[in-house]
Amino acid sequence: MTTTTRPTPATPRRPGDPTPDLLDYRVVHRAMTRDLTRLAEVAGELVRTPDRRRLRLLRHYLQGVTAEIVNHHRVEDDDVWPLLEEVAGDLTALCALTEDHERLDPLLDRAGELAAAGEAGPELAAVLGEVADLLVRHVADEERDVFPIIIERVTVEDYARLQERFRGTLGLGVLTFVVPWVVSHATPDERRVLVAEAPAPLRGILALTERRFAARAGRLFGV
Repeated sequence: MTTTTRPTPATPRRPGDPTPDLLDYRVVHRAMTRDLTRLAEVAGELVRTPDRRRLRLLRHYLQGVTAEIVNHHRVEDDDVWPLLEEVAGDLTALCALTEDHERLDPLLDRAGELAAAGEAGPELAAVLGEVADLLVRHVADEERDVFPIIIERVTVEDYARLQERFRGTLGLGVLTFVVPWVVSHATPDERRVLVAEAPAPLRGILALTERRFAARAGRLFGV
C-alpha cells in the first residue's frame, strides 16, 4: 500500500508569493496523451501487418508508459488531491477525476495482458484506443479544473514537494524509460528548462538513456 509522505501542513500562500511553474506537469500530460494515441495506431497497424519485433517494442514501451501513468494517478490521489482540498476546499471537486483513474488503470492492465500475446489482435488496438480517448478527456478536465487551483493557491515550496513525490515513487528501472520519454515530448525551450531544473541523478539518466530510447521509439513508431 502506498501512503502519503507529505509530513507538514500546506504552507499558507501570501499575496505576492511566486506561483508554481507547471511545465513538467504539462509535458508529462502531453507525453501520456500523445503516446497512448500513437500506441493505439501502431497496434492497429500490427493487426493488419504482423511484426513480432515491433510488437516487442510496443510491449516494452507500453510497460513504461503504464508504470508512469499508474504512479502518476497514485500520487495525485494520495498527495495532490489532499493538498488541494486543504488549500482550496471550496473550489475542489475531484471525485470525477479519481473515478477516471479507477477506469484507466484496469484498462492499462488489460492492454498489457493483450500486448504480451504472440501477436497483436483487434482487442489490443480497441483497448488502447479506449484508453487514449479517456485519457485525452481526463487530462483536459484536469488542466482546466486543477491547474488553476495549483497556480492560485499552492506555494512553490509545496509544489516542489509534489514534484519530488512524483519522481521519488518511481524505481530506477522505470526512470530509465520515463526520463528520456518525457524529455522527448518537450520543445527545445521546454527541454532546456526541464534539464536545467532536474536533479543531477535525472540528468545522468538522461545522458545514458536518451540515444537508445530515441532509436527504439523510432523503430516502434516508424519515425
